[in-house]
Amino acid sequence: MFTDARIPVENLLPGAEGNGDLVINRNFAWSGPVAAIAAVGMARTAYETALDFARNNTAGALKPIIEFQNVGYVLGDVASKIEMARYFCWRAADYLDKHDQHAELVGAMNKIQVTEMMIDCVYKCMQIVGVNSLETANGFGKLLREVAVLPIYDGGNMGMQRRRVHGILADPLFNPRAIMDDDMVVFGKQHESIGTIAG
Repeated sequence: MFTDARIPVENLLPGAEGNGDLVINRNFAWSGPVAAIAAVGMARTAYETALDFARNNTAGALKPIIEFQNVGYVLGDVASKIEMARYFCWRAADYLDKHDQHAELVGAMNKIQVTEMMIDCVYKCMQIVGVNSLETANGFGKLLREVAVLPIYDGGNMGMQRRRVHGILADPLFNPRAIMDDDMVVFGKQHESIGTIAG
C-alpha cells in the first residue's frame, strides 16, 4: 500500500497532468485491434475445424455434409465475416500507425464490431458440427468461452468502447467521413464523459 506517493513531474507523459482518465482512454485505442484480431484467430480456428468436419463427416447422410446447401452457405458467410473482420483489424492498426497512436474512435469501433461478430461465427461453426462440437477434442467449448470474454474485457464494449464512439459522434465538429478520408480524429476530455456526468 502506498501512502503519500508522489510522481516526479519529469516522469509524467506530456499533457498527462490532471488528465489520467484521458491517458487511460488513449491506451485502450491500441488494444482494441489487438483484442479484435485475437477474436478473428479464434473464429478462424472454429471455421477451419468446422470446414474439415463438414468435408469428412456425413452425419448419417450418403455424402459429406459440405455437399448440402445450408452447410455451404453458413460456412461461406462465416468465412466472409472473418475476412471482413481481418481487414478491419488491419485498418485500425494502420490508422494507429498513421495518426500518432490516436485511434480512439476506430480502435473502439473495431473492438466492438469484431469481437461481437466473431462470437456469432464460432457459434455458427458449432451449429454445423452439431452435438460433436461439445466433444473436448474438437475444442469448440474452449473457443466459445474465450471469444465470449473479449467483448467484456479490456475496456468493455458496453461500459467503455461504445461510450467513446458515442462521445465523438455527438461532437458537432465530427466529420463522419474522417476515417474514410484517413483524417485524424482527436479524442478529448469532452468526448469521454458523455452520458456519465451531469451537465
